[in-house]
Parts: sequence; C-alpha cells; structure tokens
Amino acid sequence: MSGKRMGRKSNHKRRSRRTNPGQLAAAAVGAVALCAAFVCVVVFIAGRFVDKADGEKTTDMALGDIQDGSAREETAPEIPEEASPQDASVGGQKEGQEPDVEVPETADADKETEEQTSETEPAVTTISILGDSISTFQGYIPAGYYDFFPGNGLVSDVNDTWWRRVLDDTGWMLYVNGSSSGATCVGDSTGTADPQCGCNEFRTGALYGPGNTAPDVIIVYMGTNDLLQSIPMGDNDGTRQVAEGQVAAFSDAYTLMIDKLLAKYPSSRIYCCTITQIGDYGTSTPYVEFVNGENLTAADYSARIRQIAANKNLPVIDLYDCGIAVDNLHNTTADGVHPTPDGMKYIAEAVRKVLD
Repeated sequence: MSGKRMGRKSNHKRRSRRTNPGQLAAAAVGAVALCAAFVCVVVFIAGRFVDKADGEKTTDMALGDIQDGSAREETAPEIPEEASPQDASVGGQKEGQEPDVEVPETADADKETEEQTSETEPAVTTISILGDSISTFQGYIPAGYYDFFPGNGLVSDVNDTWWRRVLDDTGWMLYVNGSSSGATCVGDSTGTADPQCGCNEFRTGALYGPGNTAPDVIIVYMGTNDLLQSIPMGDNDGTRQVAEGQVAAFSDAYTLMIDKLLAKYPSSRIYCCTITQIGDYGTSTPYVEFVNGENLTAADYSARIRQIAANKNLPVIDLYDCGIAVDNLHNTTADGVHPTPDGMKYIAEAVRKVLD
C-alpha cells in the first residue's frame, strides 16, 4: 500500500516538469536573436580588417606607381639618399645631424702632389767643368786649385768669363768648376791630391754635385798647357786603352781622362773642347802662331782632340775656329793665350752653339 502511493506521487512530479510550448518558442526566438547579433559583430570586425588591408594595399600600389610608373604590390618605398643609414652615420654623426664628410689625408696629399707636379718647372740642368787657367776665377774653383783670373790677365769680373756667360744665358746651375791654372792632361794618373794632372783620380773624380750627384753636362777644356809645355803628342786615337801610372803622351793622357769620366759619370753628357789659336806666348803684338818644342801648334792638339772624341762618340765644341785667331789675338787675348772679355765672348758663343 505504501508502495503504490509513492509510485503515484512520483508520476505526478514528472508530469509537472513538462515545458510549455509557448516557453519553447520564446527561447528559440531569443537564441536566434543572440546568434544574429554575434554574426553581426563578427562581420563588422572582419569588415574593419578587410578595409584596413585594402587601404594598405592601395597605399603600396600608389607608392609603386610613383616609383616605377606602374603598380607593384607590397613594395616598400626606397629610402631617399639624404636619409640613408650610411649618410646618417658618416664621421660619427647621428641620424638627424648634418654629416661632416672628411677627405682622407692620402687623397689630399695625392692631390697636392699632382698640383705641385703640374706647376713645378722642369729641373735645372747642372754642369761641371774640367779645365785649366782659361776657365778659372778666384772663389769659384775648389780649394787647393790654382786660379789665374782676376789676379792676372784682363778679366776682372766673373760675369765676363766664358762659363759664367753660358750659365747666365742658359739658366743652368754650376756644380763644380774643376779648373786649375797651369794644369796639363799628362801626369801621374793615380794621384789623389795633385790638381795639375787632368787624367788623375783626383781631378776626374771631383766633378760631382751635392750628395755625389753627377752633373747633367761636363765640359772638358784641357790641352792648352800641354801645347805650351811641349808635351809629346803620341799616337793614341782614343781606341787604345791606357794603363794607369805616369802618362807622358798627350793623346794617352787625354784618352785616359775621357775614359775615366765616362766610367765615373755614365749619365752625364760629356763635351770635348778643342783649344783656341795660340800666339807666340809673351811676345809683343802682332802675334804669330805659337809652335812648341815638338814642332806642334794648337791646330795639331785640336785635331787629336777631335779624333779621340769621335772614337768615343762624344760631341766636340770647336774653339779653334770660334773667332779667336792669330791676327786678332791682340784684341781677344791679353798675352796670346788668356782671353780678354771679348775673347771670352767668342768662346761662350761657340759653347752655346753646340749646347743649343
């Protein structure tokens, strides 16, 4: 009995929980509305993202049109040159500061060197002389050499010497005037202190300029004293080698002297001068041609100088026919040998003619 009651009571309760159809309809309508609202929100948000993406794409396309003349998708604009990272950091400058660009020192030095080179005048030609009394002047020859001018003769101004005239006309620089009064070509070729022997080591090795720089030009004007001292001519034409030691013949001494100059100054241009016409030394005017104890004249010594120079392939400056002649020695020389200023002018003109 009691079990039946309880069963009926339980059935009653299940019946009382049944949902009303009206309520179900209302719940369905609410759910639909909620879903619609959610969909709207999702659509709205998606639309915003789409609009933003479209706007960025449009901007990129516009930039591409400006840069290339045609649209390019997703192409970043190029950084202007003035805003490039390299420019922003040149010389340690930070971005936003004006760069301070410095030219490397080496570039400046190279530029200055090029400018100086283009503006520098050609190097001055340098010259040394190997001579005797006719080329001397006190104060312009090495210590220990013997001068003739201006204490003797008629040349009292250095500007009247033949070599100074040449320097003034050419603008050349004198390295050494290795001239000594009374010097001959002959003598002891091994001597290291005697200025009176033209072929020795002392005279031939003393023509270098500062820093042992060889002169561009060497002018050899020797032989007058060999004529005056009646030095034998000898038979050397410049092709035979001469042994060192005491050299007695003019042609041997002259050959050895030139060979030493060629060996010591291979880069120098060497010129050989013949000797001027010589009058009877110490006699009164009018002069007659001087003939020495070997029955030789200035013409004979000059001819041998030409021969030796030719065989050495060296140029010759002809002073024998420079204008100083036996018939005008009373005007062109002081004593038949040593030139006056007018005689020096003749010599300078002959030298210049060959050097030009």
